[in-house]
Amino acid sequence: MPFFFIDFNTHYGIKLYNYMEEPKLREDEIEIRRIILNPIYKYSCDCCVDGFYQQYLWGKKDYTLRLGIYNPRCRVPPQVELIRQVERGIIGVVLSPKHHNFSLLHPSLNFVYEVVDRKGLILVLYDPPLDELKWLLDKYTFPVVLIDSKHVVTNERVYYVVNHSSTIIDQRRSIYGSDAPYNSLNLIESAKLFINNHGYDEGVAYKNALELLNDVNVNF
Repeated sequence: MPFFFIDFNTHYGIKLYNYMEEPKLREDEIEIRRIILNPIYKYSCDCCVDGFYQQYLWGKKDYTLRLGIYNPRCRVPPQVELIRQVERGIIGVVLSPKHHNFSLLHPSLNFVYEVVDRKGLILVLYDPPLDELKWLLDKYTFPVVLIDSKHVVTNERVYYVVNHSSTIIDQRRSIYGSDAPYNSLNLIESAKLFINNHGYDEGVAYKNALELLNDVNVNF
């Protein structure tokens, strides 16, 4: 029986770190069915959209899905930049308030939230402040995926990215995301470590993410 994975947090295609190789998707019983490309740089950089365009130039592949990204401190307004990314087929938008030094209540982000809501996208947040996260969940209806979050909230629209080193708090709302190759492991190595540390949970590894992607009309 194959061990299926959807890897919701990968950084392939970012030329800055020379992650341009084609990753191996199958080995032994492990099969990575899809990877989601997260364009955030490993180290702090205010040119937040560069990673997205590097991944875009890497090329559309049948196993990849793309996330967009925005920083309200960017010189290009979201009315221009975010629409460019939407036209290139993103499934969601990454915001990293601590990494890029902004508040989720920044007024220019209202346009981002409205587009995410209207277009049926996913909002991906790196460790948001709890009060700002609750404000977003009260005001909007889109699903939220949290990476490196220190907070757990009771809301069926919130998912938590976990990998081999994570503590899995809620199996129903956890989705696998390796952070490869930023963690110095490839997709298969990360998946094997996840199985070694947690056992194979089909919900966390595959089905929860599949349900989320189906909810935002991503067809497999």
